[in-house]
Amino acid sequence: MSAAPSPVPQDMSSEPALWRRAAWPARLVLAGVFLAAAAPKLADPAGFAGAIANYRAFPDALVNLVATVVPALELVGAAALLTPWRRGGALLLAALLLGFTALLAVSLARGIDIACGCFGASDPGDPVRPLHLLRNLGLLGLAALVLAERRRPDVR
Repeated sequence: MSAAPSPVPQDMSSEPALWRRAAWPARLVLAGVFLAAAAPKLADPAGFAGAIANYRAFPDALVNLVATVVPALELVGAAALLTPWRRGGALLLAALLLGFTALLAVSLARGIDIACGCFGASDPGDPVRPLHLLRNLGLLGLAALVLAERRRPDVR
């Protein structure tokens, strides 16, 4: 008696892994967080400039420039996540997150007791804490998921 033919193994690389399927929700969460962060900063640039100045990390001459550029970059990165330029948006937001995380870590190490300013100057009751570092690491993980998402081949 002959053995039944063994089924042809499927190429599992063509199936998206669970972590790759998580890229779309990761894009939505990142875009939502950064849109929510950019909006109050754009609405109150002077207040955000004050929050930046409190970190004592930038020369006074650059504070207004940083207060203008950072929310614009957050907005561009968030919007790019929802377009075919999602990898560029994820890279931009990851770079911002690395900078924000370094700034928060230095402030914690220096013992500076200031409001985060992460979502604008409207929430003075949100002092910089180690929890902010963990949040940023989680957001960096979401950006990594987006970056790991496989590109779709061009359809012809």
